[in-house]
Amino acid sequence: MKYLRLYRFYFSKNVKSRLSYRLDAFIGIFGFLIENIILFSTLYLTVSTIPSLGGWDINMLGFLYGYYLIPKSIDHIFSDNVWQLANGGITRGLLDKYLIRPLNPLFQLIAEMVQFEGLGEFILGIVLLIIYTPLVAVNWSFMNILLMILCATFATIFFFSIKLFFGSMSFWTKRSIEVMTLVYDFSNFAKYPIGIFNQIIRIVLTFIIPFSVVIFLPVEALLLNTNLYLATLYTFLASFIMLLVSLFLWKKGLGKYESAGS
Repeated sequence: MKYLRLYRFYFSKNVKSRLSYRLDAFIGIFGFLIENIILFSTLYLTVSTIPSLGGWDINMLGFLYGYYLIPKSIDHIFSDNVWQLANGGITRGLLDKYLIRPLNPLFQLIAEMVQFEGLGEFILGIVLLIIYTPLVAVNWSFMNILLMILCATFATIFFFSIKLFFGSMSFWTKRSIEVMTLVYDFSNFAKYPIGIFNQIIRIVLTFIIPFSVVIFLPVEALLLNTNLYLATLYTFLASFIMLLVSLFLWKKGLGKYESAGS
């Protein structure tokens, strides 16, 4: 409860700070919205010229893309400051101010920034789901809705955990933004049916960096009316294991952190 109250305080300060430059905030949100519209338009124009992609038509792919944007945008909005850890934050002494306060350093790192630009992704995700849900055969029972909300929540945790894991590598390497960006961009593969990729990429997206497990698998189970309970379980396990590993690496790295000095 203490941290929930504190987060409301941090969030309020972030809102006031960003609204002091309203045009800048609007341009950022609009920019991410346009960027993702262009990316989806490329996908739409490509797939619309063929009957299906791995058995998925454009309506199913539109639904998948919309779902993909929801956890990705929520992670973008609420934990984007983790990128600073990888982008030279260690050598700049980013954590110094966190360590002298009687609060959890990871909480402070996350709560310090709210990235409203992610609202552009979130808005487009909702719009795509509204457009394509009536065009796909979905059994919207109460349990299916609940399971998809859980899957989206777990997927958000997975996106955050990936950033924290590779951001924490900078405790040893001092800078890990390049590898962090490379791995995070693997999430783009989850916008497509995993069956269209070669075996190596399928192994990576399923067992090594399981973006397809947390994004594609639940949508596949929902649209094809297969075992959504099992897909939810796989999503939970992938996210939970990744979170535990990333927190372990964070704590190990924090123990090795040395102040940047004056």
